[in-house]
Amino acid sequence: MAAAGQARELLAQLDEALAFEGPTREELEAELPAKVLVEHAVDTRKKQKWMCSQLHVVKFLLEFLDQRDSAPFDQKTTEAAVRNEMMQAKQQWKELKAGYQQQVVAIEGAVPRVLAQLEKGQHLAQRLKEALARYEAQEQLEERKQQLEEQAALLRSRVQAQRQELHRLQGELQSQECVASGWREKVERTSALCQLLETLQGVRVVSASADEIDVELTPGPQQTTPNPQPATPDPQLLRFTLCWAEDGSIRVQSHSPLFPLPRPCADVRGTVLELQQSYGQLAPLLAEIQALQTRFSIDWQPQEHQLRFLQPSAIWTLAVEPGYPVWGRVRLLAVQGQRGPGDPGAWKPPQETPSLRDWLEYLSTLDI
Repeated sequence: MAAAGQARELLAQLDEALAFEGPTREELEAELPAKVLVEHAVDTRKKQKWMCSQLHVVKFLLEFLDQRDSAPFDQKTTEAAVRNEMMQAKQQWKELKAGYQQQVVAIEGAVPRVLAQLEKGQHLAQRLKEALARYEAQEQLEERKQQLEEQAALLRSRVQAQRQELHRLQGELQSQECVASGWREKVERTSALCQLLETLQGVRVVSASADEIDVELTPGPQQTTPNPQPATPDPQLLRFTLCWAEDGSIRVQSHSPLFPLPRPCADVRGTVLELQQSYGQLAPLLAEIQALQTRFSIDWQPQEHQLRFLQPSAIWTLAVEPGYPVWGRVRLLAVQGQRGPGDPGAWKPPQETPSLRDWLEYLSTLDI
């Protein structure tokens, strides 16, 4: 800024130094040759010299007339005075002419130098103006650049703030998506359960929570056995719990130790249908076993589908075929007495198709 001020002040001084009066400056701006200017000055000097001589003549005549009117006329004195004055006037004229010639020579010698200096000064002034214009343009460019950098920094800070806000919103969105996913899974499970309850009979929901549900199954109408059996108590309700793991899989927990749990399916409906079907087939057997447990010392193994009858003298293992008591049968699988294993084919109840009760009543009469 200080350099720009000094340049402007120097330029003003240079313009002032190069300034001339109106006509002379216009002639110089027209760039007239030095010879023309010199001839003009010489012609002007001649005219001034001629006018000066005429003024001297007029002055002489006026003085002569005054002396004639005021004093006696002395012709000799007057002629001598006139000659004397003429000599003085000539002498002055010579001196003036010599001075004029000196001035003309000086002017002729100074005009080219002055014109050269004037041209140089004008050239320097033009260069200074151009440099000042470039400096001002550069200064404006620097100011604009600084403004743009400040705006860019402000925009970067805003973009960074917006990016952080976006990250925060994305985190919240992911969190909400997780919550929504959990709710969707719960809604899907609830919807599947509602659809299941609408289509199934003999299913009752005991309790429900976000991660598990307790259900009771009632067996359907029992088929008639080929051989009439003694009256047995009605099958009890089967209660089980469906649990949902974090990966969405289903795990089944049974509240009855006599019921073997089937492999769970991928959805609630399939799992409940499988449990209902399995329990419907096993319900008569389980009801009979529960009734026999009050009379006999028996141990039911649901996975092997075997029943062990415990006596002081022997341990009898009975195999119950699938579908019992409708179409499956009961057979003696193994016997372990005090004297070692026995032949299972050596013992059989008198009935043609003995039931589980028939076998236990028959075996309880034996002592091996």
